[in-house]
Amino acid sequence: MGQLFCSGQRWISEAEPELGLGTLTAFDDRTLSIRFESSGYTRQYALRSAPLKRVIFKPGDRVQLKNNRHLTIETLFESGGLVYYSGKDSRACETDLCDRISFSMPQDRLFAGMMDAGRLFDLRYRLLRAKAGYNASPAKGFLGGRVELIPHQISIADEVSSRYIPRVLLSDETGLGKTIEACLILHKLLMTDRIKRVLVIVPESLVHQWFIELYRKFNLSFMIFNEDNTSLIDPDGSGKNPFEEYQLGITGFDFLKSGKCQARIISAGWDMVVIDEAHHITDDSKIHGFIQRLALETFGLMLLTATPEQMGVKNHFLHLSLLDPERYFDFNTYLEETAHYQQTVKTIQTLLRQNKVVDHILDAYGPGRVIFRNTRSVIKGFPKRKAHLIPLVGTRAQIVAVNNEFFNPDFPETDLLKPDRLKTGESREFIFTQDPRISYLVTLIKQKKKTLVICSSKEKAWAVETAVGLHISVDIARFDETMSLIQRDRNAAWFSRADGAQLLVCSEIGSEGRNFQFVHHLFLFDLPGNPELLEQRIGRLDRIGQKNDIQIHVPFILGTVYEILARWYNDGLNLFGKNINGVHLIYKNFEKDLKHLFNQATQNMGVDQTVLTQLISQTKAFCITVDKKLSQGKNILLEMNSFKPDSAKKILDHITRIDRDNTLETLLIQILDHYGIEADFIDSAIFKLNSDTITDEDFPTLTGLSNAMTFKRKTAIAADDLDFFSWDHPFVNQTIDFFITKGTGSCTSTLMDGKGNPGILLETIFILECIAPDHLNLERYLMPDPIRIVVDHQGKDRTIENEFTSLSAKLMPDQGQWFKDMEQVRQELIPDMLEKSQTIAQSRTRTMIKQAKTRIEDTLGREISRLIQLKRINPDIREAEVQLARDRMDALLHHLSSSRIRMDALRLIRVQ
Repeated sequence: MGQLFCSGQRWISEAEPELGLGTLTAFDDRTLSIRFESSGYTRQYALRSAPLKRVIFKPGDRVQLKNNRHLTIETLFESGGLVYYSGKDSRACETDLCDRISFSMPQDRLFAGMMDAGRLFDLRYRLLRAKAGYNASPAKGFLGGRVELIPHQISIADEVSSRYIPRVLLSDETGLGKTIEACLILHKLLMTDRIKRVLVIVPESLVHQWFIELYRKFNLSFMIFNEDNTSLIDPDGSGKNPFEEYQLGITGFDFLKSGKCQARIISAGWDMVVIDEAHHITDDSKIHGFIQRLALETFGLMLLTATPEQMGVKNHFLHLSLLDPERYFDFNTYLEETAHYQQTVKTIQTLLRQNKVVDHILDAYGPGRVIFRNTRSVIKGFPKRKAHLIPLVGTRAQIVAVNNEFFNPDFPETDLLKPDRLKTGESREFIFTQDPRISYLVTLIKQKKKTLVICSSKEKAWAVETAVGLHISVDIARFDETMSLIQRDRNAAWFSRADGAQLLVCSEIGSEGRNFQFVHHLFLFDLPGNPELLEQRIGRLDRIGQKNDIQIHVPFILGTVYEILARWYNDGLNLFGKNINGVHLIYKNFEKDLKHLFNQATQNMGVDQTVLTQLISQTKAFCITVDKKLSQGKNILLEMNSFKPDSAKKILDHITRIDRDNTLETLLIQILDHYGIEADFIDSAIFKLNSDTITDEDFPTLTGLSNAMTFKRKTAIAADDLDFFSWDHPFVNQTIDFFITKGTGSCTSTLMDGKGNPGILLETIFILECIAPDHLNLERYLMPDPIRIVVDHQGKDRTIENEFTSLSAKLMPDQGQWFKDMEQVRQELIPDMLEKSQTIAQSRTRTMIKQAKTRIEDTLGREISRLIQLKRINPDIREAEVQLARDRMDALLHHLSSSRIRMDALRLIRVQ
């Protein structure tokens, strides 16, 4: 038509059709401004590259006007640059058209001439199929963890996350991965929308460990709640609850001692609370009452402790009552019940000797539903520990300095300080240049052994690095709390490479949460006063998957506190030799004796060998007693109930099958390429994303990603500085959703050689949708694979003879609106074909809905029956859990009945 631009003309954005019908409001020689009233946006476009299309309807089209009336167009004409439509007895200017007219539906885009390339239709269909398979998979939520697939961990995570009310005590022995199990459970529940608000409560020393574990391994970003952060959230003290501002949070026990803080946490409301080192919660602790109130107010609860009874049976009962106060209401009743477990053990052992099934008895074992406990004796694959205690002779000044170093690791005193630092008043620093421990470390370095060095403070770490550098030229990486997470990741990655740093020198933060199982030499420059922290240090190497025996180097200067600790840990606890159950209980029993020896050593410049030998002897005897106590018969029941290899294998098979499938890699790279983002492969497993030529400003940001990424689990585990792209990864999910919701590939027109038989084919993709709350996870049962239909111009179903891959291979690009001037094709034939496709798709959905109904009734109905039967013999089955299962099934069936189909994409094929 005549005038090219005129205010009031109606345009649509081909890049953002969901914005609706836009109005040209201003223009000049270089730009156009379009107002999209229905979505509230004004967009300005460069005239030469504007992704805009002029909207002019044709006779026969039915359009909606702003006054909510409809007009069937009979004729149209242009005047002054605007189009006027007439029909029957009414007339309307294009300015009168309803702003809410949308072109996001495939058929709308078809008639508006908004076509995509045929390859994008193919990509969309394959993406919809793959996404449906992912949503229906029991592996969803277990794919994204940057963790080894260890059967007992996956088994526990799968069992707990399948519970309707997950309230459990995770009590695997140290090194078996309680933290990973808890993170797997959280990730699964969050990815399937079962929970949204999570609070993790841990000792102060573990706050950053948990933050790192969740962020680095599971892409979960938690807010650390402490005095500084909560003050920033509510700087003026207006009463805003800082705990309501974030969905995911971590806090330390010490921070919870404030009454105001406790009240705000409880009022914030949480779907899941996780408490690590739960054995520290005793009935006389300052926060027990708060934890008790919080547990009552929270839907889900996970308690973690390496030895559930190490603080005594009564304290263990206290934890069980937090999980289920109705079930564990009286301590004496609990003791009576536990007395019967010994007989249960004998019964099970007899049945096992006879090769008979014992699952029904394990189900009936009460605490087995609440407590999960695996031991190293059951879970194989751990390395041996070999201790190398190196007694060193030091000068009097060195002995004094080392003792002072132990009692005040951050602010050293005496003559090992740099004198110039003291004069200038700057921060004090250690000098270890002449320290005999450095001499031994240098000897080790010369043997070309990659070594992890851990000491108690960042000041020491800096001094060790400096001292080693003065003795020998070697690549050293540092790892301390002054560095950002990214810096730490990079240094850890450098250390992990075969050609990387030979030494990684860590402050105590290196003992928290990191996996250094690729190295097997641990150099303990100093020793912590608490054996639990020592176990944490060793636990960085002593993990499932460690390929070598762990060599633990323990140099200590004679006559110092470290001599006492080295001998007590080695000869009394045997902690350098193996993981010890009940180590906290043992430490508390001898804590006063140790401190007495420490004081004697600092005052007398030496160690009382007689007293130390006696302490070691008492400790060995006490360890035997504790071990026997913690190995009572009922732990056998717990271990058997905590790891069921057959059920573990099923979920592991699902995960490994998806891990090996390269479908995600193929699809994601094609989507990224469509938006101008190149994947540059460094090698077969690692690639970088180049977004310099990105074509859509609304594309999900790449800011939070690493510099490089991989689709391979093993590669991601070995290199902390890589992003692990899986179906669970947030960026992957955002990218796929962006592509789908933008309608990309939802409408295309192509050409096919009919070998002398001209005609038209219409290929349509339908989605069976059910609007249901996310937490029901309905797609697990509905499994809504896209419904693909192909009909010809006579309305016949040609789907079977036009298989997707073979049909796509025959197609060629075509002129987008070849049918626009063919009135009969546009107004009658294509609408009839669309209607026929809808009818065929509708008939197929009846089968899909019936199958989904059967899955729901079989899966949940069987589980409800099992819970009801178990409840008769196992009081740990809560009535609320049974009722929740019934409610869940009723809700699923109710929402399923309202399922409906939606056309997602179409391809018009001209056969000539």
